[in-house]
Amino acid sequence: TLTVVAEGKGGLAEAKAAELFPEDKCRFCLLRAAHKVEMANTIKFAFIDWTPTKVKPLRRGLLTTHKGQVQAVFNPYHVWLECSHSHELDPQTIADKIGFSSGTAVYTREKKTGGEAGYRGAASTTAKKTKKKQFSVNTGGITKTRKLKMAGDDAIPEAVKAIRSDSNPLLWMLVTYANDSTLQLHAKGETAVQEMCDALTDDQVYYAFFRVEETFDANVKNTVKFGFVQLICDKLSPVFKGKLATHRGFVTKVFDPYHEEFLISSKSDISESIIRQTIQKTMFTDRSVLGEGKSTGSQPQPERKPATKTTTTTKKVGSGPRVPLKSKKKINFTDSKMWETMMASVRSDAQSNDWLVSRYVKRQQLQPVASGEGGWPALEKALQEGDESGAIQFALLRVVDQIDNSSTIKFVYFKVQPKSVKPMLKGFCNTDKGKIDSLFAPY
Repeated sequence: TLTVVAEGKGGLAEAKAAELFPEDKCRFCLLRAAHKVEMANTIKFAFIDWTPTKVKPLRRGLLTTHKGQVQAVFNPYHVWLECSHSHELDPQTIADKIGFSSGTAVYTREKKTGGEAGYRGAASTTAKKTKKKQFSVNTGGITKTRKLKMAGDDAIPEAVKAIRSDSNPLLWMLVTYANDSTLQLHAKGETAVQEMCDALTDDQVYYAFFRVEETFDANVKNTVKFGFVQLICDKLSPVFKGKLATHRGFVTKVFDPYHEEFLISSKSDISESIIRQTIQKTMFTDRSVLGEGKSTGSQPQPERKPATKTTTTTKKVGSGPRVPLKSKKKINFTDSKMWETMMASVRSDAQSNDWLVSRYVKRQQLQPVASGEGGWPALEKALQEGDESGAIQFALLRVVDQIDNSSTIKFVYFKVQPKSVKPMLKGFCNTDKGKIDSLFAPY
């Protein structure tokens, strides 16, 4: 059972000041944050899973089995953070995660000849790097003094560096447990990421790190994205799952930063196709319409140089254009030719029309009303005229969205239903809405 503890307007600072994140209790928090992309202010949501180390192992294990249902309650959100220490509840950390998710921050470390770690895409920023073969992890009540180690000297950190490097063909790596306190490099490869997915099994705990390339649009090609995969199979005992939760902070620091995170419980939950679809939704390239219904979403493709195989994941709900399922039943038009002309003109790059309006006149029938240019002001005026007549209206607006230095086309879908609509017509419209939505999709 979930219980609402508190809500407020002062952000994460207010929640921490009110001591809403106790050291011995789990909390789930949804945080609304403003994020600036170029000159536009956007709203992002962050889901925080607070599971402190002082929570009993059995309790942590039981909560792990419910996390899928809890995430569904808070969905949709843009980023997900699992925190177990108070210093991890940091507004800057959340802002960085949102930046990675929206593609506005690139903090990918790559070793330079001068012994410093720079950032791809931000040449003026440098950071000193300190090698560590061993990291301490607070395991709470499970062990009193134990360090999580990495077997094979620097095998794991070196593989991470190789994947981040543009000059190295390595694309992915898999890490498993050699014992309950030691991580080992299980496999790595220079072939497609699907090889990594195929190497997973449902009887082991895996941490994976990979690199893929995606095309944003015609002007921005071969954008590099990094991903982290955590596979914890359902066959593990709740107590052991609780112990793994205490390792998460250490493990993520080994691979951080990355753009996408995939948390799965079965090998069947991950594939290269799933990985790319998730990344495309985050980049807003999944089913994005440009011109005559063309999509900017890239298809799975070979990564960099092909090489010999070596042997060697995902659950995240991203945001993206909504595309309803099509119904077998059809909606009729009072003038089908006019409808086709209006829709084609709005979708086409070659024509200036950027909006259209139609009305729901009776069951399973739409009436094309008008289309034109002038953007939202012109569409708003047309909708106001229809609102005064008490009609249910459906409209489509074409807008240009500027992301970095690239202009992308987006479509916005409207349904306007005045309070004065007759109940019978309103009921018929609600029944037909799925079929009507499919006529305006994708948007």
